[in-house]
Amino acid sequence: MVCPSSPESFLRDWFVLGLVKALDTAKDPRILVVEDAIGRLGNIVRNRRLKVHLDYGTFANALKSLESTFYEVKYSYAEPGQLAELPATRKIVEEISRMGTTIESAVSSANYRPKTVGERLALSEFRYGVRTVEGLPRRLALPDDPAFAVDIIAVEVTQVSKVEGSDKLTLCRCTDAARIWTIVTNIQRIKPGTRLPAAVLPPTEMMGVVSEAMFLGGDPLPEDTTLGLLSAPPEAALNQARGQVMALIKRLA
Repeated sequence: MVCPSSPESFLRDWFVLGLVKALDTAKDPRILVVEDAIGRLGNIVRNRRLKVHLDYGTFANALKSLESTFYEVKYSYAEPGQLAELPATRKIVEEISRMGTTIESAVSSANYRPKTVGERLALSEFRYGVRTVEGLPRRLALPDDPAFAVDIIAVEVTQVSKVEGSDKLTLCRCTDAARIWTIVTNIQRIKPGTRLPAAVLPPTEMMGVVSEAMFLGGDPLPEDTTLGLLSAPPEAALNQARGQVMALIKRLA
């Protein structure tokens, strides 16, 4: 004979179940996006996609070890604030950052200029992966919203040209005051000087051009908007970023 649960027992079990669901770090978009970023870095290193002199074996072993360490983060069931402070999280961020600095130094010393679309994509993916991992602690402090699983930045368009072979795509050179971004868009009549929100998504090749981010919505930001990370993106930008993140996660499933 099974005794019915008391109201107190039911409420306790319901609360614990809800807490576990709320802290299911294995399903947190911020964690899943970083896991994908580490996987991309591993692919670049294992396949030696950057055509510069590097100790690929050492980097490959380090990334393999970090992939194992990442499971401690993914299945920690810790609150976001605690998650950012976990030794495993700190180790991953510090080692990826150090690796990024070493590889960027090698790229700069060799005056490396990618010669093919594949090489340009590899270099952009590498930079995306490092940035995404380094920014995890900061994003864990933001609202629990899939839109904030990636960086949303304000950029200013500095140069516009047509994408060869397309009558609908435009190639934009943009700045966030820290670096130059290449963004391919189908937004019409875009002009230099326009400030727009953009999501830092996995780079993609479009008509032979590598696009490193995606404009969010077609509405310009106010002219006095500070370039760089957006602390309060417009709702339309959040909605589009949210959709892009969920689509990325769905592809990873």
